[in-house]
Amino acid sequence: MTEMKKYKVFFHDAKEEKWINDMSAKGWHLTNYNYRFYTFEKGEPDEYTYRCDLLDNFGFGKAAKEYIEFVESTGAEKVFKRLHWVYFRQHRNLGPFELYSDATSKLSYINRMLTLYGTVIFLNAISAFANGGLSFTDSGLRMNSFLSGVNSGLSAVLLIPTVGLWLRRRKLKKKLTLFEV
Repeated sequence: MTEMKKYKVFFHDAKEEKWINDMSAKGWHLTNYNYRFYTFEKGEPDEYTYRCDLLDNFGFGKAAKEYIEFVESTGAEKVFKRLHWVYFRQHRNLGPFELYSDATSKLSYINRMLTLYGTVIFLNAISAFANGGLSFTDSGLRMNSFLSGVNSGLSAVLLIPTVGLWLRRRKLKKKLTLFEV
């Protein structure tokens, strides 16, 4: 079997999922993901549809295990799980494959993503301020200034997908409101 590794950085879940499915359409099937390195194996084009999901509670506990087992009971298979991310695939001959079929469950997923991104932004912002403050002391190190810049940069980079998620959530909430009336 032929194997290929690709290095990619995604901050947008839908773009990542689309890229993985585009690779599958070309006959490259995802088998693993490890810190921005995606591993694919050669197979039949368009054999699988892939979905990625963000689990509750960082993917630990009984609920995460039960959720994965539930998705697998529908005919999908877990490709791999890394912390709170899980990647599934399903043979295309089984029909369409969606993890979230209604606006409420999609909203829950987006809220989990916003919580994750918000937490990372907050922690990086706190680190940026702390390191920035230390760089102005008499014993301030250049490393503190550098780390402050890195933390500030990461916070800024993550703001873009966070705003996109917030807009997706807003659109879904409007859709739910229309159906509630």
